[in-house]
Amino acid sequence: MQIEILSSSHKPSMRSLVEAIHAEQGLLPQFYWPKDLLGAEMATAEAVGVFEGEQLVGFVLYRELPQAWEISLVACHPQFRRRGYMERLFDHLIAAKGQDRELWLEVHEENVPAQKLYEKLGFKEVRRRPRYYMDGGTAILYTRS
Repeated sequence: MQIEILSSSHKPSMRSLVEAIHAEQGLLPQFYWPKDLLGAEMATAEAVGVFEGEQLVGFVLYRELPQAWEISLVACHPQFRRRGYMERLFDHLIAAKGQDRELWLEVHEENVPAQKLYEKLGFKEVRRRPRYYMDGGTAILYTRS
């Protein structure tokens, strides 16, 4: 397992990973990124990824705000879930970016495994946005100081 800052050369692998999630979930709104929005997000955000050998198994997109780092996308390949990859990736991100600023993210209310991971890593729920997602689902906003 290795963690790397991702560059434009990693974008095809990032897109493939998102497509694998979409295929596994059937484009459920808990994790749905249309290609145009995904492309725009990858063009403007920074990224860090975790690899098993040469394969990208997970990544996080984030951007710097004046008072925090906003995490906009967290993706883990379905075949590599619950193996500690994302916990290690978040530990790296927290050590690199979360020391002098808050980290912010949001998650669909039905994505309980992600919520459990974020809470395990010290994120605290700070607010909810009802009917935020296309399916009418609530977004849960988390922060980590």
